[in-house]
Amino acid sequence: MNYKKINAVVVSAIVGIALFSAGAMPVFAQGTTSTSATNLRMRAQKNAANTVARVTQTVNRAITEIANRVNALTSLETRVNAIQKLSSSEKSSLSSQIQTQITTMKNLQAQITADENSNSTSSLKTDMQSITKAYRIYALIIPQGTIAAAGDRATAIANAITTLSVSLQTRITQAQATGVTMTSSISALADLKAKAADADAQAQAAIGKVASLVPDNGDATVLQANNAALKAARTDIQTAQKDLVTARQDAQSIIQAVKAAEKTKAATSTTSNP
Repeated sequence: MNYKKINAVVVSAIVGIALFSAGAMPVFAQGTTSTSATNLRMRAQKNAANTVARVTQTVNRAITEIANRVNALTSLETRVNAIQKLSSSEKSSLSSQIQTQITTMKNLQAQITADENSNSTSSLKTDMQSITKAYRIYALIIPQGTIAAAGDRATAIANAITTLSVSLQTRITQAQATGVTMTSSISALADLKAKAADADAQAQAAIGKVASLVPDNGDATVLQANNAALKAARTDIQTAQKDLVTARQDAQSIIQAVKAAEKTKAATSTTSNP
């Protein structure tokens, strides 16, 4: 057997295999590297698209919330301008706060739009939080103006009832002149006047408690004081409203009694003058 020839063939085969492996491995490694790079690029593109989508969604929500606040503030400003019982300085202060908040909201919207353009999620998060945390529109400004407007309306109604009491007194006196006993109506009239006066006082107190409040801007002490003032003012308004309901009931009872007296007088006149 020619061992030298066999060895030569084996060596040649081994060398061939080695050369094949050496040639094939770079191609395989290159393919793996290319696939990994593609996957990384696709993952990065997907993450970027998700980030853009989240930012867009957040911005749209922010713009909606800002628009709601601006609309509410604009409506409130109209009500504040119509308030009669606020002093000029109090009305000016409240109106100025409302305008400041409207301007701030519009500036914040511009900032949020800039955050969207730059895909700055950290800045966007901070600006989103400031919509509710820093400016306290729903927590202070709107309740403040609403209470002031409610107080003004309560005072106007109380004054109207007080004016009505003069006419009711005249009708009671006329009924008494015909000999009709009006004791219950006299008592009701006294209660009506007292309730109207108390409603006016309560309304004025509510207006006074909220007129000078300012946003807390993160100050816990100011926030606590504002909440306490708003709560107390709401209680005053509720008391004023109850007073007005009672006063209206008193007025209705007096009117019914006066009408009954007039009917009695008419019937008596008809009987005595057939």
